[in-house]
Amino acid sequence: MGLYVFCFARADAAGSASGLGFAEDSSLFARVHEDLAAICCEVPLHDWTGEAGEAHLKDLAWLGPRAMRHEEVIEQTMRASPVLPLRFGCLFSSAERLEELLRRERSRIKTFIEKAEHEEEWSLQGSVHLQACEAVLFNADPRTAKLPASPGARYLLEQKLRKDAARAAQVWIQEAQTTIAQALAGLVLERRVLRPPSHGPEEPALEGAFHWALLLPRGAEEELIRRLAPLAEQLSGHGLHLSARGPWPAYNFAPRLGEEPGGTPEERTHG
Repeated sequence: MGLYVFCFARADAAGSASGLGFAEDSSLFARVHEDLAAICCEVPLHDWTGEAGEAHLKDLAWLGPRAMRHEEVIEQTMRASPVLPLRFGCLFSSAERLEELLRRERSRIKTFIEKAEHEEEWSLQGSVHLQACEAVLFNADPRTAKLPASPGARYLLEQKLRKDAARAAQVWIQEAQTTIAQALAGLVLERRVLRPPSHGPEEPALEGAFHWALLLPRGAEEELIRRLAPLAEQLSGHGLHLSARGPWPAYNFAPRLGEEPGGTPEERTHG
């Protein structure tokens, strides 16, 4: 058996570690080190490591419920204390290994938790209907109104203008991101650029344009919406749609504990 760690919190949040871990015979508990608590449960290491572990991590039926439980436990803990969330799959082969990391990283963990009391993470995604964007730019090109009447010449020039519009759309999307960043200046404490969302199953015509993780002061939701609302209306005319969601555990701003060249140990077993 090993220890699966969901997050670190203040020691006074230890009492929030109640309920099940990942299975009916696995309960949540806290390992307290000085003024910090690690929220944990026991798991069979063979389910998470080696060939069986690799197979499980590719099996959505096995992975999905555990990933959801991971999020639930962190959100439950957040009601009692600011947290340093760990990414899914953080394992320790023994309590001694966990204690070792807590001793070594206590200062960084404590500093992050103190900051997290006043900050929170939000997600801002942009999805674009690329054909709509290109059509707007094609129609706005003054050369479009002067296409020749001759079918052959008209077709060739129109194809050129559509290619120009496709290139212009990519430039416009980049400029739109700059405009959004400027509108949020002074509000966003930090920003991380993430992989854009893929095609949405409900709106397959939309393509991921950008995805940002934003670190905001706690309670800044109203100001975020106020700044984004006029931009969202303006940009939608070119087929770009904004979606802000949160607050989330600050995964994208948490330190990678115990990081060494060649890997991030929190994403593998500490053995």
